[in-house]
Amino acid sequence: MAACDVVKASDEDLAWLYPGEEVAAVLARWARLGPALVIVTRGDEGALAARAAAPDDALAVAPRRAQVVDTVGAGDSFMSGLLSGLLDAGLLGSAAARDALRTAEPAALLDALARAAWTSSVTCERAGAQPPTRAELADAHA
Repeated sequence: MAACDVVKASDEDLAWLYPGEEVAAVLARWARLGPALVIVTRGDEGALAARAAAPDDALAVAPRRAQVVDTVGAGDSFMSGLLSGLLDAGLLGSAAARDALRTAEPAALLDALARAAWTSSVTCERAGAQPPTRAELADAHA
């Protein structure tokens, strides 16, 4: 955990790893272990994120409502949307970006997290693991 910059788990993962513990408590504990950003996805409740710089101040990510067809690939597409959003924001891809991620303000992270939620919801609206393309992302956020 301490060697990671970004960590993502689902609330189901946390329930299996830490039965009975509150999601927010685990999120804050993991953020204190060293990652710049820790995210817990919560299905139709969106996601929570914590920063190493402020582990007790969770960022809430609203879900995008979807007509669910299939949830296969939802977690992977969430992560791909998050990584593409962080990369576009200059928060991944170099040593300077790594430092920027560590000190990023919530607003900079919320855009990437919103893209992640959108990406995941689109994937759930399709049969099979069919995440949106980069062009679909651009059209949706234009």
